[in-house]
Formats: sequence, structure tokens, C-alpha cells
Amino acid sequence: MPPSAAESPSPTPPPRRRGAYAKSEQRRRDILAAAVTVFGAHGYRAGSLKEIADLVGMNPTSLFHYFPTKEALLQAVLDERDAVSDQVALDGEPMVSRAEDVPALFLRIARNNESLPGIIGLYTLVAAESSTPGHPTREYFIERYRRIRRQFASGFALMHEAGLLAPGITPEYAASSTLGLWDGVQMQWMIEPEAVDVVEHLRRHLSMITTLEV
Repeated sequence: MPPSAAESPSPTPPPRRRGAYAKSEQRRRDILAAAVTVFGAHGYRAGSLKEIADLVGMNPTSLFHYFPTKEALLQAVLDERDAVSDQVALDGEPMVSRAEDVPALFLRIARNNESLPGIIGLYTLVAAESSTPGHPTREYFIERYRRIRRQFASGFALMHEAGLLAPGITPEYAASSTLGLWDGVQMQWMIEPEAVDVVEHLRRHLSMITTLEV
């Protein structure tokens, strides 16, 4: 006698389409990499979805399967970069156990940035664009700069407590001046890499605002 509906065994769930998922995830990452190239070269407004689609061999309308809007694509690029940079940044408690190690952490981040010209170009152009009214990343960059100043200040506060900041230098001033110099020199490096050494400029700045020979 066949089993009743109540007695029928549960249907076996279909196997997961691991291959399809992996392919889709790889395509998503390819799109993000292409977006870094295009937005980094032309900015958000001038960089077109067609250029991004061409780099990955897709129809522009197919991009919307992965990212619903151009703004969402840019935000995904920025979020992914933040996830990577947060692994080496100062966040809340400094990722160093000794105050004298803080400058070395900044220099390590700067050296790492030299291997990421596409990302640096993207941030440089889009951050400048975000100062204009109505830009979709305006609030993102406002919050990002606030967060970075807090992160930097936490490291310099550690140095201040150890008596390692130069006379008259507060953690807040050290944070904002370091960020300002770093961004400005990095922009010059993007325009003429062979003429500007970001790490050396940062090292000399840190030597002037601390009591250490960095």
C-alpha cells in the first residue's frame, strides 16, 4: 500500500549549484575590479557603465543583475576597499602594543597603498567629486574622514600618553595634519609618481610632530 501524504518521505532537496555560485561571485569581483579601473581613471560621473561592461565582456544591462544601480556599484567598490584597509588601520584601540610603534604602522599603510594605484586613483577622484552638491558619496566621505581622524587620533593619543608627541602637538592636530599631508602628497604621487615619495614625506612629517627619529 502506498504511504499516505502524512507518511510520505520529505523530498530530497536539490543539490546546491556550487559551480554556478562560484562563477557568479567571480563575475561580481571582475565587475568590481573593472569599476575601480574606470572610476579611478574618469571619476564616478564621467566613468560609464558601458566602459565597465566592456572590460568584463558583458552587455551593460547585464551589470544590473549584480548591482541594481551605478551608485550601488560604486558603493560596493568603496565598501570592499574599506574592508581590506580596516585590517591594517587604527580602529578604536591601536593595533600596536607600544606607543613608539605607531609611526611604523602609518608608514606600513603608506607602503601598502603604493601597490594599489588604481584604488588610490579612485579615492582621489571620487573624494574630490564628493565635495559637490548632490554627489551620491558625499555622506560616505564625510563619515570616512571623520572615522579616519578618530583612528589616527587614537594612535597619537597613545603616543601623547607616553610623552612622544612634540611640544604643543595634540593628538587631534597630529591626526588632522597627518591626514591632510598624506592625502595631498598622495594626489601629487598619482599625477607624477617618480617625482614624489609618499612614504618619505610622511616619515619626515612624523619625525617633526613626534620626539622619535622615524
